[in-house]
Amino acid sequence: MQDPDDDFLYQPNRARGERLDPALRRMVLAAGGVSVLVILVALGWSGFRTTGFGPPPVINPPDTPLRVVPDDPGGLVVPGANIPIMSGQSAAPGAPQLAPSGQAPDVAELDQAAGLTQPPAPAAPPAAAAPPVAPAAAQTPAVPAASDVPTDVQLAALPDEPSAAATWTDLQKKYPDLLVGKKPVIIPAVVNGQSVWRLRISGFPSAQAAKTFCGELTAKGAQCAVAAF
Repeated sequence: MQDPDDDFLYQPNRARGERLDPALRRMVLAAGGVSVLVILVALGWSGFRTTGFGPPPVINPPDTPLRVVPDDPGGLVVPGANIPIMSGQSAAPGAPQLAPSGQAPDVAELDQAAGLTQPPAPAAPPAAAAPPVAPAAAQTPAVPAASDVPTDVQLAALPDEPSAAATWTDLQKKYPDLLVGKKPVIIPAVVNGQSVWRLRISGFPSAQAAKTFCGELTAKGAQCAVAAF
């Protein structure tokens, strides 16, 4: 005999309303069971007990060190890195001390080296006994005075030797009384980079005699000067 409820499941248009398909209902129940199972497994894994949740898990660090200094790190080796002055550590314990002060400079010696002052004069040695003066073998001849040295006078300076000779001839014609017995001296020279010929008269016994002669000659209109060299 057929159950009235089963007939109701296959008749969705009845007045009591529609019901789920059996296959769909089984799928829903299976999904719900799987969800419950996942929740239970998660709770058990996280420490669920009959009395409640337990303490959170503690993760301890490994027993081995995380970083180890290598025996040979390589790289640049700084010379003298082990010296205390390079490492920044004091060589001796205690408060730091200043280095001894240097030698003070000798200002007077520096001034002498720079030429600003003169060094002190050395002490004079004790005077020794003067040696006996040897007698002179012969007396030195007296040096003649500057006024007694033979002197020349210069009459002109010409650009060439023929001009100097022609000038002498003209002077003899104009001043025969003063130039009688005189002999000319024509000397080449260089003045301001140019060659000249000096017309001179020599043989005056002194500078005063040469000066007197030039005074007489210039008084008559000629040129004359005592030669300084």
